[in-house]
Amino acid sequence: MSQATTPPHAPKPATGHALDSLTLPVGRFFFRWRNTLFPIIFVAAALILRPTPFLGSTRADYAAIAFGAIMILAGQVVRCITIGLAYIKRGGRDKKVYADELVQVGIYAHSRNPMYLGNLLIAAGFCLLYGSPWMYGAVLPFFIFVYLCIVREEERYLAETFGSVFSNYRRTVPRFWPKANGLLHTMRTHAFDLQKVVSKEYGTILATGLGLYALVIYKLGLVAQLASPSVRQFLLALPLVLLTVFYIATRAMKKTGRLGPP
Repeated sequence: MSQATTPPHAPKPATGHALDSLTLPVGRFFFRWRNTLFPIIFVAAALILRPTPFLGSTRADYAAIAFGAIMILAGQVVRCITIGLAYIKRGGRDKKVYADELVQVGIYAHSRNPMYLGNLLIAAGFCLLYGSPWMYGAVLPFFIFVYLCIVREEERYLAETFGSVFSNYRRTVPRFWPKANGLLHTMRTHAFDLQKVVSKEYGTILATGLGLYALVIYKLGLVAQLASPSVRQFLLALPLVLLTVFYIATRAMKKTGRLGPP
């Protein structure tokens, strides 16, 4: 959701979409519970569905592992760049959609929902890397549908709150995929707040890193069988140690105020 101006007092527009009776309630529900339900759903799917070679082919699985990992890392990069240039509190108010300003700077000048784009890239990458037809045939479409519902609910709120300002913003900025025009200028002219990225995103970075690492090791060890046992043990231990140190150090700095208010 997206900084810019004091909300104009405009009349609430009617949505006029037949799907609103379905998508808006779904969006409100999952906006309220997304931080709890999304990890549970994905972990439950991972526990029920065993990773398999992509399309049943070991050769194709190598490509799926590579492309899936790239998508996951790309999604995390999108999230970090977005936060570093113009952070938005996305928790709403009382677990409902809320915004007191419409952010139109940073990556939000190029995409209306860059954080959700990052989330979808991460989800798509994990589903592709996982290899199970159920993951990319059912789990991924579910997440896409839910995020679209959340976005429709957020946009309903923004349209009612910011009126013509949001209407102009919606006409000029894509919903998800960023427009390339002026993107390099934005990156060069906006200060990147690395401290804010670490402070706000360290939990997601840790979870994404551990999930990516565990899945790759599992598939390389049990599906592709590329590495010897000793190499797999080293590959297993080193990232876990580094990510654990990163988490403990970040928590300690945050509590002591070195990453901002504790």
